[in-house]
Order: sequence, then C-alpha cells, then structure tokens
Amino acid sequence: MANPTQLYLPLLTHADEAVRRQASLVLLSTYGARGLTYLRRLLDAPEASVRAEARAALLAVAQASGLHVELQPFRGIYVRCLGELQVFVNGREVAPQDWAQSGGGRAGARKTQGLFAFLVHSGGRGASRAEIVAAVWSEPVGPSSLSRALGGVRELLAQLGSPELAAQALSVGRDHVTLSPASYHSDAALLERTLDLACQREQQEDLGAAAPLYHQVLELYDGPYMDAVPRASDWGRERRDLLANAFLLASERLAEHAYGQGNYRQCLALCRKALAVDPAADDLVSWLLRAYDELGLSVEADQIYRRYLVSAEVDPLREPEDPVVHTYSAMRHVRRLPSEPRETSAKGRLYR
Repeated sequence: MANPTQLYLPLLTHADEAVRRQASLVLLSTYGARGLTYLRRLLDAPEASVRAEARAALLAVAQASGLHVELQPFRGIYVRCLGELQVFVNGREVAPQDWAQSGGGRAGARKTQGLFAFLVHSGGRGASRAEIVAAVWSEPVGPSSLSRALGGVRELLAQLGSPELAAQALSVGRDHVTLSPASYHSDAALLERTLDLACQREQQEDLGAAAPLYHQVLELYDGPYMDAVPRASDWGRERRDLLANAFLLASERLAEHAYGQGNYRQCLALCRKALAVDPAADDLVSWLLRAYDELGLSVEADQIYRRYLVSAEVDPLREPEDPVVHTYSAMRHVRRLPSEPRETSAKGRLYR
C-alpha cells in the first residue's frame, strides 16, 4: 500500500491556491503533525517526480498553515502492521537480508523480527523478559537467546538509522524492555485515529462529510494485524479483531453512503470486499441484499442470503428479527406486490 498522504499530492500541488489551501487543512485535520512526517517520507521516494511533488506539497502546507515545515527526508521508524509486517528506517525498507544479518541467519532473523513486532505491539508499557520469551519463542529459552535477539534489533536500528536512534528507540532494563512509541509511527495507530476522526465528523456534520475519512480507513487496512508474524495470532488476537472491526465499520458506513447516493454497484463492491474479512457481518450483508435488489439481481441476493445463514449460524424461523433475515423478508414481501411501485417500496420505507 502506498503512503496514504501520496493521495493528497495532486491537490496539494494544484494550480489553484484555494484548492491547495483546502487540501492542506484536510491533511492536517486528518493526520495532524504526522501528515507532515508522511509527506517527508516521500522526499526519499525513488521517483524524482514524487520527490518534487512532495517538496511542493510541504511548501503548500507551510504557506496555508503558517507551520514551520522541514524540507528534509523523514528520519525515524515507520511500521506497517496491517498485512505482512514491513519496517522502514529513515525511509528505507528493512529487507529480509537485513533481518538475517542482524539475527545471525534465517532462524535468528525470524526471532529478531518477531521480537521487534511484539515490542511494537506492547507500546509504551513495554514487556518483561518473561513476556517476551512467551510471545516470541514456543518454549523456554536461556537468557542468551533473548540477549542475541535484542542485540539484533539494536544493531539493525543502528546500521539503517544511527546509534543515536537505536539508543533512543530501544530501552533494555534489568527485567523490562520497551520500544519507545516516540521513535516510530504505525499504520495501525493511524487507522485508529482516522476512524475516530471519521466518526466525529459524521456526528458533527453528516455521512457525506465523513466519507473521505472512511475511505482513508479502507486504504490503510491492508490485511490482518501482524499477519505472518510467528505466534502473533496468539498475542495480537484482540487488536487484530479490533482493527478488522474498524475496517468493517468504515466499509458499512461507505456502503450506506453509496446506497443512499444510488451508487448500487459501488455499494456491492464495498460489501463484497468487507465480507471477505467477515462473511457474517450482518449490516454489510443487509446493504448488499438491498443493492442486489435495486439492480434486479434476485438470484445473487438469494445466494448471499443462504451463505449468510450458514456463516452466522442463523435459523430464520427462530430468529426472524435478525437484521439480515428481516431485510430479506422485506424484499420478498415487496416482490409479491407487483402493483406497488418498486421505487417506493424498496427504498427506505421497508428497509429503514
């Protein structure tokens, strides 16, 4: 997934000053000071055109906001926790050979990477040595194994960043280890912040005003939290579920917005993508059924309804008030009333 602020470059470099100003305000209200950090990361992009646009975008933000903006590439750590773990130090991605070199080989690399991921997950509270061993290793290990992995993380940060960055980021005490949250940013934290802003904007204004922020949530969600990190399915399960639910919520709000605008095929696309994450998400299935009905795709609606009943383990006879069962029953009722105008009965009155 691309740097999320890259989506803003065409607007931040637009010929119209009013467009640049508005884009700057939206960027800062969405990401705060981190928006500048993400733009500065683009100053290290391999494409010269992107680097030039990023510099112009930073100048536009500075002019519109009056903030002091650094025009040097970002120096720090960025962690992509959603989907396959990716770590960037000073704008450079940590490659498999970097993990292997710091970890002393392939097996050591996975432990070093797993340790780094668990420390990111632990945040400012950090973790005890016993907690780290339980999270990263499948069996008890001696102190030397943990020391080697910690040394690998420190060496990696020092080589790709600087010894000062390594010292600031990694704090190793007698029985406690912390990766300072001030030393890194993550896509997971950004997604959570963006969702909060989207919900606030919808509450203060309306769904249409919040839709761009909900779209940002979808852009940020690139897969399960800490996917493919060894043993993360155990220690990261709760946050993995929370982040997946955030993605589902944003998808549901956008599906309702698309349906309300008459963009039924967009509603279908949003629902299908989200239901691949959770096929039993009742709100999304309901919007999908409504969109299918508006498009006259009754066979597809019947199929998704049956699939939902299996996935959610719902008995429609015993649970007629289930949201999906209720929506589907309303659709069938409308189909049996051919004399009633479809536009009147299928929109709003029966479904909402």
